[in-house]
Order: sequence, then structure tokens, then C-alpha cells
Amino acid sequence: MNERGVSGEVRMLHSVVSLDYERPPTLPVREYAQAIRERRLIGHRCPQCGRIYTPPRGYCPVCVIPTSAADEVELPTTGTLVTYTVLNPDALHAQGGQSTCRGSVMLDGTAITIAGDLSGVSPADIHVGIRLRGVWGEATEADLVDPGWGAPGIKHWEPTGEPDVAGDEIQRMFAEAEAS
Repeated sequence: MNERGVSGEVRMLHSVVSLDYERPPTLPVREYAQAIRERRLIGHRCPQCGRIYTPPRGYCPVCVIPTSAADEVELPTTGTLVTYTVLNPDALHAQGGQSTCRGSVMLDGTAITIAGDLSGVSPADIHVGIRLRGVWGEATEADLVDPGWGAPGIKHWEPTGEPDVAGDEIQRMFAEAEAS
């Protein structure tokens, strides 16, 4: 007997369990997918706190109140680079590969950041504050269900040619967006 008063041999059962979950798309998700097919980016603005969420969820996760098509807002596909990373190819796996730049783009007039691949910006020239625009590509149904990295339908982000945004201006944009 052990200290718990249990006697006998300890036995274990090993098994593999696999569960497949199917979540039927909600109305806001279907509306979002349709907007992406039309090359539009939409979100919902909470009628109570004013925060904007994309993709729309059908409710505000902060205020826990429902949102609907009446709360839909069209979002710009232009913004400012606020964070980035340079992915260098692994010499063992990607011989002859090139570095890839990825970043988070704060959409104009919002507190929303969308991640994605950056094109037309070299690793040597990348920096916070670059003005970017989303370049649309084809979104597959799988992209709409699981967008993975970034926004479905936006293939990559490229420079707009506009002047860079200064660091203190980026901080002001974040503060204003959070206050609204």
C-alpha cells in the first residue's frame, strides 16, 4: 500500500484521440467573406465603445453587446508600418533564398493593425513609418475560413510613395485610436 491507501499495480491506457470541429460561418463572417471577394475590407464598430473589429464577430468582445450590418464600416487598405521583422533564409533549407520582410500595418484612421508580407521594401531599407497600401490577390475559400498570416485577399503590402510617418506621430495615432 502507498501513502494514499491505494494498492495494486498502476496501469495506463494509451490512446490517440482526434476531434474535428466544424463551425458554420456566422452571418458577420459570411458578410466579411463576401466583402473580401469584392476586394473590400470591412469591420464592425461597437455602438457603445466605438472600437472597430475586423473580421466582424457580431459582438463587441469588450462591451459584450451585439453588432450587426448597421455597425459595418469599410476600412482603408492603406496604412503605416508599425512593426516589422526580416526573415532570413536558413542556409540548410533554402539555399539561394532571399530574405522576406513581414510587418504590421496600422490602417489609416483606425487602431487596427494587419500583418502581412511586404513587397518593394528591401531588408536594408525597412523601417517603422513607411506608408503602405494593400495589394489584392485572389482569396480562396480556405483563406476565408482560416486567413493565417494577415488579411485574406491581401497578397502583400507595398510602399505608396508618400512621405514616412515620424515615430512621435505613430505614437499619437495609437493614442488617438485608443481614445476613440
